[in-house]
This record gives sequence, structure tokens and C-alpha cells, in this order.
Amino acid sequence: MSNALEERRQALEEQFFKQHDDELIARMKASAAKAIAREDIHHLTGITNPLVLDALADLKVPGGAAVLVMSLYPVIEVAWADGAPGAAEQKAVLGIANSLGLKEGSPGSEYLTQWLKQKPEPKWHRLWADYVKALLPLMQAADREHLKQSVLGRARVVAEASGGFMGIAFVISEAEKATLRELEKAFA
Repeated sequence: MSNALEERRQALEEQFFKQHDDELIARMKASAAKAIAREDIHHLTGITNPLVLDALADLKVPGGAAVLVMSLYPVIEVAWADGAPGAAEQKAVLGIANSLGLKEGSPGSEYLTQWLKQKPEPKWHRLWADYVKALLPLMQAADREHLKQSVLGRARVVAEASGGFMGIAFVISEAEKATLRELEKAFA
């Protein structure tokens, strides 16, 4: 009987250490993946701010996809400015995503799909603004202005998508105008 107890103790001990080893390996893999994502984002953008790099790496998508997700956030924020995005706004968002190279089924598309269903939390605006503020000092004045106009232009397209009388005139709601002004503050 004591032999059976000893075998059971050994089996439990081995199971405990295997589980512990598996957890350590998983943490090491996650840490390595995050370091690779940070490095990719740094190489793509030039950003050196460790807090911004960590936050972007925490998205758990490849570096290029993290940058694409940040590029799409402003159009999502405008789409939600005056309530859930309607069909016209969703179509505009998806068209913009396609023009930026977002492929269906890609890691970044999961964020977009979720954002079209559920409004992003306010922390996303802070992350996006921090991202922009980390990028701007790395750019020439003309490039900063181009980035600003591109971002705000895409957001304005979404704002105009659902406005107007019978689709004739573009009308941007007050909530959308306020959101556009808020987005513009990140470029100040």
C-alpha cells in the first residue's frame, strides 16, 4: 500500500511541476512575443516611448497590424459619436479599412469587427492620442500636417456618410463635430 501512495505522490509531484513548467513557458513565450511586437512597432514608427510601445504590443497583434489598428481608431470614434454606427457609416469604415490594406480575417480586422459591434472604451482614445503624440516629434512639419489631414479626412468621410437630407447634402452632427475637434487635439 505504501508503494501505491508513493507512486501517487510522485505522480502528483510530476503533474505539479509539469503544470508549473508549462505556465513558465507560456509566460516566456508571451514575453518574447511582446518584445518582438515592441521592436516591430519601433522599427515601423520610430516611437521610443516605452509606455506607448508596451500598450501597442499589448494589442497582441503583429507590429504592422497594431499600427493599422491605430490608423482606424479615429474613424470608429466618429462612427460611434452619435450612437451606434448605421449601415452607411459601417460601409464607409469598411471602405477606409480596405483602402488602408486591412484584410478580412487578419489580426487587425478582429478589432475593427468588435468596434463596429461595441463602442470602444475611452482608454482607446487615450492610447490613440498617446500614439499620435509619440509619432509627431519624429516627423517633418509637412509630414505631420499630412498625417493630420489624412486622419481627420478619413474621420470626416465617416461623419458625412450618414448625414444629409435624402443623401443630397453632407451634414455632420454636432456630436460628430465635437469628436472631430477632440481628435484634432492630439495633433496640437
